[in-house]
Amino acid sequence: MAVHRKVGRKKVRKTAAGHGTANQGQRAAARKKSAARSRKRVGQRRSRPLPTRPRGTSLGERLTQLVEHAAAGFLRRAVDVGGAGVAALLPGSEQMRREVGGYVRELRELAGLTLDELAEALKLSDHSILAAVEAGTATLSFELTLRLAAIIARHDPVPFVSRLVRTYNPILWQLLEDWGIGELPLELEREREFVNVLRGAEAARALSDEDFARVLAFTRAAFETALHFARR
Repeated sequence: MAVHRKVGRKKVRKTAAGHGTANQGQRAAARKKSAARSRKRVGQRRSRPLPTRPRGTSLGERLTQLVEHAAAGFLRRAVDVGGAGVAALLPGSEQMRREVGGYVRELRELAGLTLDELAEALKLSDHSILAAVEAGTATLSFELTLRLAAIIARHDPVPFVSRLVRTYNPILWQLLEDWGIGELPLELEREREFVNVLRGAEAARALSDEDFARVLAFTRAAFETALHFARR
């Protein structure tokens, strides 16, 4: 019996040892696979190109950009404030502001927007500003004029911007004219008004090509005559 127990113990020990050896082999294989995956990831990271520093991000360049931005902002505010001050001193300025305010209200209503909806679209914290503009008691900055044009005059923004700038900021308008930029919106506005004369003549739609050519020739002659007297 004793011999059998020893043999049994030996067998048990041998079996347990064999099982432990198998577990060790599996753990070793798993460690090898994990190490191989780690080496692969490290190799992939090393093979990636190092991020390059974008241009214009040095301290000196950032400071330059900051100063330029601040100077531009100061100049813009100075032009806005100075222009509004000059506009308030011009004769007939109140009447001009009321007319422009009515013009803004008309375009807003054509766009189907209320004052609150338009103020939200412009991201204005004070919704009463637009009401004052339409009443002719307040003015808009050049930045707000451009943003307003993009909402209620996006199909024909040039006449809108030129009219508001000439009324609200004569200093800026003078600068644009000195640079030659002011001529472009003015010419486009004049062409638009000339085209509106034709669009408003319903009878012209029914003319034949020959009749329209005669009307056009007469209109051209009348226009040149009017220019002659206007120059004098």
